[in-house]
Amino acid sequence: MKSKKFKLPTSLLILLWLFTALLGAGCEKEDTIVCGIEDPLTELNWLQDLKTSIEEDVDIDSAEIILYRLNDTDYIYIQKSVDSAYDFPNTIYDCEGNEKYKCGGNQPVDNCTTFFSEAQKIKILWEKQ
Repeated sequence: MKSKKFKLPTSLLILLWLFTALLGAGCEKEDTIVCGIEDPLTELNWLQDLKTSIEEDVDIDSAEIILYRLNDTDYIYIQKSVDSAYDFPNTIYDCEGNEKYKCGGNQPVDNCTTFFSEAQKIKILWEKQ
């Protein structure tokens, strides 16, 4: 009977060790490739300039730079908020820094609703809080 009592805890210890080893193996940091590069915040000059501008602007309370993907194409959404504006305009850019859509504010055409309903949010690349 004693041998059976020791088999169960030993089996559990082995399973626990195996589970921990497998769990740890899957925890490698995965870098998301954005616009074909690993670090868009430093490698895309236009994005680096926008980020610096947002960081230095004391009127911008919070902001996010978010990667979206639509039809295998990457887009970068710059979302900013300020206390003084209820509906602050935000912009969606392509990888070259060309403005694709303006969202919010007094925009004559709302292309953003269609974009956000079809695009997949991939990752927040940076945020100011």
